[in-house]
Amino acid sequence: MMTVLSFFPENLREPWNVWENKWNEIQEIRLRVNCPVIIRTQKGEYFLKDNTCNVIYSDKDMESVFRHLCHDSVYAYEEERKWGYLTLTGGHRVGITGEIIYRENQGYIVKYIRYMNIRIAHEITGIAQDIMPYLYERDLPCNTLIISPPAIGKTTLLRDMIRMYADGNGEHLGMNVGIIDERGEIAGAYRGSASLNCGMRSDVITGGNKRNGVEVLVRTFAPRVVAMDEIGCKGDAQAVLYAGVSGCAVLATAHGTSIEDVTEKEELSMVMKEHLFKRYIVLHKNEKGDRYVQIWDGGGRCICGKKQLQQY
Repeated sequence: MMTVLSFFPENLREPWNVWENKWNEIQEIRLRVNCPVIIRTQKGEYFLKDNTCNVIYSDKDMESVFRHLCHDSVYAYEEERKWGYLTLTGGHRVGITGEIIYRENQGYIVKYIRYMNIRIAHEITGIAQDIMPYLYERDLPCNTLIISPPAIGKTTLLRDMIRMYADGNGEHLGMNVGIIDERGEIAGAYRGSASLNCGMRSDVITGGNKRNGVEVLVRTFAPRVVAMDEIGCKGDAQAVLYAGVSGCAVLATAHGTSIEDVTEKEELSMVMKEHLFKRYIVLHKNEKGDRYVQIWDGGGRCICGKKQLQQY
């Protein structure tokens, strides 16, 4: 299990000791060369302090952090660098940027890493419990789209819904769930193995793309539900449609603030025009960090007013 200290090499760990017992509060750690280190929590932002001074990382410090995150095997992470992020054990994701160069037959890659955003994945079980009854029709799971702005918790909610479909919940028996986990965030997949609880009947594909993932799952794993995170391009939309016509229920997330917001996105227009989704969950967070959902059916009727997500 990773802790805040494990993100940093030993020579940079001392200022982080005071945050070790606040691990569950941290949402993001922002590292910028020659700027103060900023820690974002549910309660607000804080500067990392060394005694009374703000901690500021140099370019050499950033390179040291990156090498540490790569286990001193930078070339093993060349593919991730092309996408601009690393996925760590536990589903934590490290965004990286800086000077980008083009390499023949490899595309663009971050050469000099000067900015990092460490997004902490938190596993919270039970938060989907109160909304699961709304997500079935005639005892069958509905095609469902979770909509929220970034960093609100949609992947955490998605993971718990997957777990409850896979293990069973209340009146409904567990079923096979296929997870397309491109970035390893849903299942916390590291080198193909899930480290977060997605239920006993879940099968995970890490890497690749959503369309290929759906084809593999449908042909060989017979999922009743296919789950994927952050649909947003035409290829993703095609994957959703393919899963839908294959007889699987689709469970997905998308960035947005409302159903109308998602509908207006050109890349997803084909899915929205087909009215494939029968449930829309819009996720919000207030200033205190409390999360609320509202649920609509495929016809635009609100079937669940503003409901706070509870942890059990």
